[in-house]
Amino acid sequence: MTEEIDVELTEKIKELCLKAGADKVGIADADKAVGSSQGHANPRDILPNARSIIVLASKIPDSAIECKHSDELIHANFVAVQQAMNMELVRIGYKLSRFLEKLGYDSIPIAPDIPREESRNIWVGTISHKYVAQLAGLGEIGLANLFLTPEWGPRVNLCCILTDAPLQPDGPKLVDKVCTKCNKCIEACPTRALTSNNYPPFNFNLNRCLWATLGFYRLTKVEEPPEDWIDAKPSANIVLPKYEEKYPQIRTFENWASRLGDFPQCIACMAACPIGKETHQKRIEGE
Repeated sequence: MTEEIDVELTEKIKELCLKAGADKVGIADADKAVGSSQGHANPRDILPNARSIIVLASKIPDSAIECKHSDELIHANFVAVQQAMNMELVRIGYKLSRFLEKLGYDSIPIAPDIPREESRNIWVGTISHKYVAQLAGLGEIGLANLFLTPEWGPRVNLCCILTDAPLQPDGPKLVDKVCTKCNKCIEACPTRALTSNNYPPFNFNLNRCLWATLGFYRLTKVEEPPEDWIDAKPSANIVLPKYEEKYPQIRTFENWASRLGDFPQCIACMAACPIGKETHQKRIEGE
């Protein structure tokens, strides 16, 4: 017999998460998180009896987005800030999991920076934080394939906690209500990794994105990736040694990435989103 939804526990969990430092909290139905369009795994492969998924959002400081990212050291500081945010989200998720265990429920936090598999034209991790956050009513996946909240646009990091606790789901209440389809992210992408001719994730070219996020665009100032890079199968990683040899300076970025974890050398689409920009402007103007 299925345990009835516990509204009181749901509110208690949200209260605890906000008090611990999360900026937004939502609940997704684990049943609906199976089979995301991006090909992520079933949450029940991680927690077989998962019933609810708690999603935490933490806002990235505006000035970390708006600072001079053309300077490598300033950009490296931005990534370090993101990593610190991820660790904080994992800390909150761990505390919440322990709280739920003491009540007799199973629970496991899923870190924001879980490993990704890049054998297809999309980044696939164990679970799609973006997809689950959309199901939890925190926002929606926008044209740039980034998760957008109505408050801060893509200027957020996410963390999920799987549990068998019978929580009240919030539902995907913000789908088609956040992203304005203004195409600013598409126009800002230096390597043309995004298009308006389809919808996420099918408007995204991973190899083109990798030319920017791995740092080759930053080094070469060449916006159009080489043909063998664009056409590489299963991904551009198979021709990476060729370009590492051609541009040995890339080793600096790779060394930073090995120490800091996920180290994107480009955040043009994130910085271009007008939702985050407008919220930042209103805040500094005191509105």
